[in-house]
Amino acid sequence: MEATANSSAVFFDNETEQYTGYFNESIVNKFIKEGVLELVNYNGAETCLIMNNRDDFLSGFASGVNEARLGRDMHYADYNANPFAFTIGYEHFLHMNKKPRQLVGYVCHGFIDDNTGDIHHQ
Repeated sequence: MEATANSSAVFFDNETEQYTGYFNESIVNKFIKEGVLELVNYNGAETCLIMNNRDDFLSGFASGVNEARLGRDMHYADYNANPFAFTIGYEHFLHMNKKPRQLVGYVCHGFIDDNTGDIHHQ
């Protein structure tokens, strides 16, 4: 889930677990239909969302990232508690590594720390 290309950062509130920012509307709508997200507030531009079962989703996402990083195929999604999140993490890793880019300041929930190899959840 990324902010739109021409907008500011997405903010996460640790207390309410709400994401606030300017999102790609078609992706948000798809995730709402899948039951991953709930719309908290929309004021015509800025959107506030909450992720259902956030810890489970991030765990599945991180597993997908890890399997892609290890060069394994996506069939491990069938064995994950959250195949949807696993697949998103797997595809996200492949997309982010297609074209190496400077990711200074880029926050990615569930991504791997290059220094330690640990998977981090924010």
